[in-house]
Amino acid sequence: MSLRRRRTFNVKINDDLDNSNIIDGQYLAKLINVKTDKQHILIPRKVGAILIGRSSSCDIRINGSDVSSKHCRLNVSTNEDGMCLYITDMSTNGTLLNEEIIGKFSSTLVKDGDTICFAKMGGTYLVKYFRDENQVRNGAVKRLGDDYVLGAHLGSGHYAVVKEARNRHSGATVAVKIFHPNRSSENNDSNSKFQQEINLLLSINHPNIIKFISHYVEPINKSSSTTYLVLEKVNNGELFQRIINKQKLRQDETKAIFKQILSGLEYLHSNNIIHRDIKPENILLDVRRRSSPDEVQTGPWDEDEFDLKVKIADFGLAKFIGELKFTNTLCGTPAYVAPEILSNQRSYSTKVDLWSSGVLLYVCLCGFPPFSDELAPPGMREQILQAKYAFYSPYWDDISDSALHLIASLLVVDAEERLDVIQTMRHFWFGEEDAVEQNNTMDESIQRIHVRADSQPMSLSEKYMSDIKWEEQNQS
Repeated sequence: MSLRRRRTFNVKINDDLDNSNIIDGQYLAKLINVKTDKQHILIPRKVGAILIGRSSSCDIRINGSDVSSKHCRLNVSTNEDGMCLYITDMSTNGTLLNEEIIGKFSSTLVKDGDTICFAKMGGTYLVKYFRDENQVRNGAVKRLGDDYVLGAHLGSGHYAVVKEARNRHSGATVAVKIFHPNRSSENNDSNSKFQQEINLLLSINHPNIIKFISHYVEPINKSSSTTYLVLEKVNNGELFQRIINKQKLRQDETKAIFKQILSGLEYLHSNNIIHRDIKPENILLDVRRRSSPDEVQTGPWDEDEFDLKVKIADFGLAKFIGELKFTNTLCGTPAYVAPEILSNQRSYSTKVDLWSSGVLLYVCLCGFPPFSDELAPPGMREQILQAKYAFYSPYWDDISDSALHLIASLLVVDAEERLDVIQTMRHFWFGEEDAVEQNNTMDESIQRIHVRADSQPMSLSEKYMSDIKWEEQNQS
């Protein structure tokens, strides 16, 4: 790597990582070569553009067979929070920010703790901002990088990616949900309402609900911004994966998990929060392993498990991605969505979460969903609108009639007739012993349907792969 200096923009390459020789306020940031831990690049605190590439005309010359002559451009700019860096990719082989390709001629904000990779052979650099003491004294808005260092990729979805992060001050590990960029709002009333809603979410405190820790809204450019949501990190995956691994859950196990889900929902509903996206993927599990075979378990868990705590995730998402986008996404994959949402009713109640809970309960006990296009005709949407489903034999033969009664009391099209969360928690299924043989007390309208084994709907894992294929086809 070599450097050509310009009189208008003095970039410095320094082999000394000690900051003591850096004049206070002179430099905005440094780029540290993560491989050699030497030769870092100092970026002056001065508005302008820095050209990076193999060409001798670049401000920073980087060697590498796949590095373009003019590979990318760093712009030192200002926004409402002070000075910052934006990077624009100009290359043939790609510039990566945090291991994700930026895209040719696309620009994005560079944050403290980000990594920049110049194709494969140009090296990877860690970005570290110098603190501007004037901004600190004036109470400038904090950025995510001030408090957290981003780490491994944990997952991704329709609205966001999730990464692990470490708190710079306490060392605590958290999860950070990074939402895809949204248009920034200049409406003060809208911003004030958003902050009020965020404050409500941050105040939520329940053992069965993922804890909101903090949030950051950072501008990407003049018209859009990225929202970062810092959350409690749960280490043992989703209910979805547990069902796939085991094909279905035992009735006593399901009951213990479902009780916790209802406890969390009751708390949300008491705070006037409707989740609207209850499904196995949004139920996280915090599992503690047994230290010895003699340790008494807290519930009907697997042999090696001491305790299992349910954590409801992804509530309040509409506040971050927009109401219309959220509703459209729900209706695009409606397996757990209540009929009143599908039929575009303007107002609906907390009972939409009880419909979704009924679908979830069905899936836990038999391993496949009650509604799917594989059961057509009619199609899945119409099945939901009519509550057209069945308890197929032999898959439901060993499940108590009271469990079927509860599901049938939740999968009711008329929300007024559907159980609410308190009524569900008081259902007699929770009071009976699972090992005791059940009397056939099921309502005559709730019919078990005997079908050939090869008529079984898709399992949850098969349905998951089918949904992925559908999404790929519709994105191409």
